[in-house]
Amino acid sequence: MITEFKEVDELSPSDFELFVKDVFLAAGWSDAYVTEVGKEYRHGDGGVDIFAYKNKRKFAIEVKQRNISTTVDVKALNQLVTGARLANARNMILVTNSYFTSEVKIRALRLGVELIDRDELQNLWVKKQSEIGREIKPRQYQVNIIDECLGMYVEGKSKILIEMATGLGKTYTAALLIKNIVQNATKRMKVLFVAHQVEILLQSVTSFKNVLGVGNYTFSACFSGSEPEDTDFVFASFDTLYGKISSLNQNEYDLVVIDEAHHTPARTYSQVVTNFSPKLLIGLTATPYREDNSDVLKYFGGPESHVGKYDLAWALRHNKLAFPRYMVMLDDLNQDRINQLKSGLSISDLDKRLFLHKKDEEVVRLIEKTVEEKKILNPKGIVFCRSIEHMKYLIQFFGLGKATMVHSKMKDQERRDNVRMFRESEFSYILVCDLFNEGIDIPETNILIFMRYTGSRTIWLQQLGRGLRKTPNKEYVHVLDFVGSLERLNEVRELQSKINKTKIERGSWEPRRREEDGGEEGGGQIMHDSTLDVTYNQSAAQVLKLIDELKYRLNTREGMIDSLRVYFDSMSNVPNISEIEDVLEDVTCDQVSTHFDSYHRYLKAAIPGAIDYGALKTRLKLYVSEYQSTNSAIPSLKAISVGFKYKSLVEFVESDIEDLIGNTYEERVANSNESKGEVDELHRSESSGAMCGSKDSDNNKGLSCEQVALLSRYAGVVSVANDILELSSDERMEIKKLFKSEFYFVKLISEVGT
Repeated sequence: MITEFKEVDELSPSDFELFVKDVFLAAGWSDAYVTEVGKEYRHGDGGVDIFAYKNKRKFAIEVKQRNISTTVDVKALNQLVTGARLANARNMILVTNSYFTSEVKIRALRLGVELIDRDELQNLWVKKQSEIGREIKPRQYQVNIIDECLGMYVEGKSKILIEMATGLGKTYTAALLIKNIVQNATKRMKVLFVAHQVEILLQSVTSFKNVLGVGNYTFSACFSGSEPEDTDFVFASFDTLYGKISSLNQNEYDLVVIDEAHHTPARTYSQVVTNFSPKLLIGLTATPYREDNSDVLKYFGGPESHVGKYDLAWALRHNKLAFPRYMVMLDDLNQDRINQLKSGLSISDLDKRLFLHKKDEEVVRLIEKTVEEKKILNPKGIVFCRSIEHMKYLIQFFGLGKATMVHSKMKDQERRDNVRMFRESEFSYILVCDLFNEGIDIPETNILIFMRYTGSRTIWLQQLGRGLRKTPNKEYVHVLDFVGSLERLNEVRELQSKINKTKIERGSWEPRRREEDGGEEGGGQIMHDSTLDVTYNQSAAQVLKLIDELKYRLNTREGMIDSLRVYFDSMSNVPNISEIEDVLEDVTCDQVSTHFDSYHRYLKAAIPGAIDYGALKTRLKLYVSEYQSTNSAIPSLKAISVGFKYKSLVEFVESDIEDLIGNTYEERVANSNESKGEVDELHRSESSGAMCGSKDSDNNKGLSCEQVALLSRYAGVVSVANDILELSSDERMEIKKLFKSEFYFVKLISEVGT
């Protein structure tokens, strides 16, 4: 009937109803019919526009055609509910080519009505599949997660974090888990589901209804400032709960689900999450680790409560998502500076010096050339830009009518209009910044374009996931990555390696096929290899060769974090500092020192929840006591740091030690006569006129000639406190005679030298 979705606005009211009926039939409903228009309705139709059946369930479908700027209000909702009751239809759907008011969204949830606005209607038309009314059969990996969580719950665990890549059915997994718990409970259980976007909440309600059934439980919404209702299930937004936090009862809910749980460490999110004390707290996330190294796991029971771990690499390897055809379009190299790769510069310095960044006009030309060469029909590309200013400059090179943009500074209405124009008009590209990382699903997307390096591996993976949702007519997603960074180049290679090394689990790999289950529906029978093939342009291939030659220097921070996490996940223990080069892949002490300063900070960045702080404090206090007993002096923070050194890597830098045993250490120093004498001696030496050389000599630090001579004698022999123990008793006595303490001697020899 129509070839482009925007044509629905030109249909007559009766033709629009026919269009909606055909869309539902194409999406899996059966026996759909439009009640007679302009005449008396069939007996029992109750005035509802369309009836259809799915999985033997009868659906009453009310259709409201509106001008795009006119929202559908509660009158339409009331009309549907009344008509459905007369027709004895418990399942209700309200459809429009426009949008719904917030009041409709809230009341629809309470009344059990599914809403399909313009965007969802277009999704239904494009994907020819719908979550509404699905019969849920969990996949094996979901069964594994559910069984593990139930076992932990029975054992008394009250917190769980489920990690699953976007598209694997996190919400369905949570709904199936909760169904098992509430159905086996001896009394009524109240459930709270929390998300940060209203769209996610409404999608989640549909998933829970499919699992729990309609009419078996009561549902309500809490967003846009509305009050939580006394229903079995409450679906609430973070911001609304935060605004009512003082009036929320800690024990109101037996089960609490936190979607996109990696947001929890943020101040407002954490206040909401920690406000409740449920029997079970469930976190859902595709990315459990944050760029700021805030510990997500500590809010959900720690590492031992981290289940699932089905990440993007696993999902791609097992054909659960549309597959990326990844092209690395690296900027041209500055041939004159390639040799600087061997000079020991940092990665950021190399990025600045090595690449001759292409002009935006040239990048756009390459994008359009690639689309033509790859024969990408009807290109729909999301372009991830580095800033709002960048996108405003870049858009001019796409040509009039070929691109639009959205960003966080736009009003909601403008953003929605621009997204709609991208989907429905001739626009081939939508430029975005700080958006589309989560919760956005544009099934037409067949190109992802990364402009410059984002600096965040987590955000990159989230953005990559935006284009990987399966649809019946989307086999691949083309990815054009204008990285301009050695670290991003390494990240792409690491993802490729991780996917290709992931072991395929028996019964988990599958061709893309349409099936009713708890994950994403596929389509057709498309068979392809599940290893990731990345195409590199000439400059990228040249840099890869350089990276291979200098792998030690260019190992990325994120790659090292992943290596430690993989080891901890498989071995369930934290390696000692002396073991890391043996048990961690492609990690050396020098690399840890370069990226993290200390082994302790490496652990905090990768597996903060696994650190035994009590044991660390005990070790440090014991070292200080033994040092004091042996040397009759309190070691400096630097001396303690050196005492916990392995090869080139210290286990703690001075600030780490202060954080761990600060009060204890300060008290010990304050109460130490040796420390007091040492400080006094330092002041006397600095103010003494019996210095070796001139009174203003900076090099000699105000030392006597005998002291300078002794420091010179032991230069290269003594560098740390333990070296003192190798000296003879006479030598140590001489040191104490001139410097009062061996600790002071070591301090000076490291600071002054000769």
